[in-house]
Amino acid sequence: VMGATYAVGGFTLGYQISEENFNNSSGTQYYENAAYGVSFAVNDDLSLSYGKHDSERGVAGATVAPIEAEAKSLQIAYSMGGVSVKIAETSVDNQNYVSTTAAERDGTTVAVTLAF
Repeated sequence: VMGATYAVGGFTLGYQISEENFNNSSGTQYYENAAYGVSFAVNDDLSLSYGKHDSERGVAGATVAPIEAEAKSLQIAYSMGGVSVKIAETSVDNQNYVSTTAAERDGTTVAVTLAF
């Protein structure tokens, strides 16, 4: 696993790669992952961010190319006093490393938190 972040002004960028080798003669042989994210603090109360993660799985003896799962998410967060509102729009393609439209997911998450 290797990763790095860099911050300048209101921007923060991050990137990470990882690899796991099983050296199996059958089943999953390896996973190769890459992820990046970027966030921007508009001001003390509002931030925007985007992240993407790609993961490739190689299978021993497979007659097809490795399948890559992909997840993307766009988020916005707003805080005012002790109240925070967070929204994330997320999509996943090839969930569980299956390349069919049934393996695609989209979702919206809304969270409201209160601090006392």
